[in-house]
Amino acid sequence: MDDKQAQPLIRAKVTNDFVDYPHNDLANAAWFFRERLTKAFESKEHSDGIFVDMMALVTMIAFALEGYANFIGQRVIERQTGKEKAQEVWAVFERKSVVCKIKAIKKMIDIDIDWNKRPYSTIGDLFELRNMFAHPKAHRAKEREKILVGTDGELKQMLRDFKPEYEQRLTWDFANAAYEDIDLIWNGLLKAAEIELHETWSGGLQGIELIEVLNPQDN
Repeated sequence: MDDKQAQPLIRAKVTNDFVDYPHNDLANAAWFFRERLTKAFESKEHSDGIFVDMMALVTMIAFALEGYANFIGQRVIERQTGKEKAQEVWAVFERKSVVCKIKAIKKMIDIDIDWNKRPYSTIGDLFELRNMFAHPKAHRAKEREKILVGTDGELKQMLRDFKPEYEQRLTWDFANAAYEDIDLIWNGLLKAAEIELHETWSGGLQGIELIEVLNPQDN
């Protein structure tokens, strides 16, 4: 007899008041790839997959930032507009780009942001790179033909060294800086919005409250 057959039927109140915030999983994924890349660069053990890991890292960073903006935006909207109007305001907010979401948050919590300096200046470059991966299209050389002077070996090496734009942009220095900057933005916005870090964690209440044990004929 299996466990399902051995257990009696019950009538119960099942509570599942659990809220999941995906930005936590995205941030954890970014942390994982950064740790792996840091070890690879420090040990100089560059594998063939190191560029793939950097692609994953910047993508997770960008996704995490959008999750951060959504979380803070929703909390501030609910606080400032009340539950009745919050859904209407959120529907407009949710459709905005990440930059526009942060600008909207800026107005709501009255925080100073300098888009020309780090950490906020990183956002534009990060999302341009993310969009190259999210909306992939052909990347052709800017100069398809030109006259150069060099040895046959030198010219062949130049062609082998050619990199598309996204590969030129995606360096370890940039990926590392993006990770640090988005973390600074997250913590800065939380502080300005007066949101405690523990409020951003996934969690809630789950449980089963027994009402009665049923006899087989009651089913």
